[in-house]
Parts: sequence; C-alpha cells; structure tokens
Amino acid sequence: MRLADVGRFAVFVDMGGIAWTGRTARLRVLQVAEEGFLAGTEAFWGGWRHAVLDCDARTIAHAGFSSVRVGGKEGPISGDQRPAEPIPTGGADDAVAKVVCDGRRPYAGVAVATSVEDAVKLGRPLIATGAEP
Repeated sequence: MRLADVGRFAVFVDMGGIAWTGRTARLRVLQVAEEGFLAGTEAFWGGWRHAVLDCDARTIAHAGFSSVRVGGKEGPISGDQRPAEPIPTGGADDAVAKVVCDGRRPYAGVAVATSVEDAVKLGRPLIATGAEP
C-alpha cells in the first residue's frame, strides 16, 4: 500500500488490489485514523473506502466503506456505489488519483506498507505531526 495523502487521515492506496478496465480503476483506499480513534466505545484503526476512478474523465464514484477495528478485524462493506463526480483539486481523492492514474510517488521517505497494521504504524505518526517526512 502506497501512502498518497496525510490530513485528517493517512490515506494509503492498495496498489496490488487495483482492477483496471481501460483507464478506469476499481480500488480500495485505506484511511488510517489518528491514535485513540473511537466509534462509540470501540477502537478503530480506520477503514477501507472503495472507489471507481476514471483516469481520463478525472471522476470518482465512491463504492462503499468497511471499518477496520484495532487488531485488524474488518467490517462488512456498507453503502452502494454513488454516481461519479469530478475529483476536487487538492484533497485526498486528488492525491489518490495522482498515485493511481499518473504514477505519482509522494512521501518517498515512507516505506510501502505491506499490511493494514504496517500502514497504521507508518501513518499515525504523520497524522500526529502533520509533517511530511
């Protein structure tokens, strides 16, 4: 998983899970939450956001979300695929599109994550400091 963006979440693209149809990519993006993130009384590492990117049209269709609890247990995917929308400049979706569609490699100093737990260990300190390494 390649780090694409750091803001409210550390956003990693599952590069090995991308399914291409022409220049359209079906993928999932791991959103790592800050340390101590709780929903109710349960602790979470973050979750997988599923999406369809049209690289030529520069649109994204969000296609569901599945949470990841501390320890790695993943919830079921919830939510239906939404209609495609233009990707706003400067946000996490734009960063993901640049990695997937354009081959951009931001955060060169951050190792590629090999697991969700690895992404959490890499991403959380970046969320806390707000700085690119």
